[in-house]
Amino acid sequence: LMPADEALARLNAAAARELVAPQLEWPAEGAPAARLLSAEDDPRVRLVAALARDAVDFLSGPEREQLRACHAPRCVRYFIKSHGRQEWCRPSCGNRARVARHYERTRGTATGEGPAPR
Repeated sequence: LMPADEALARLNAAAARELVAPQLEWPAEGAPAARLLSAEDDPRVRLVAALARDAVDFLSGPEREQLRACHAPRCVRYFIKSHGRQEWCRPSCGNRARVARHYERTRGTATGEGPAPR
């Protein structure tokens, strides 16, 4: 991983690569919507800049406090915690964690040594 200050500089540089102007659209029969206008032609630059802007919005907003790393073995994903007891990014990760705990509890019984100590 790169140092945090370098990552922050790269994120800000990516977000600044595309200058955008917000525009409000309000159709006669519908709800108003915001749209960003850009003079950038390269779709890759637009995509990277949009992702970087969204990352800046997320990391500077209140949802940042709910960002968690998945507790499942070998999972490298992060997720937004949506309820108090959530520990995994997906149900399959929760199942993998429960299977690993069960294996640890019972692996000694097959050899006659009794359950593994907790």
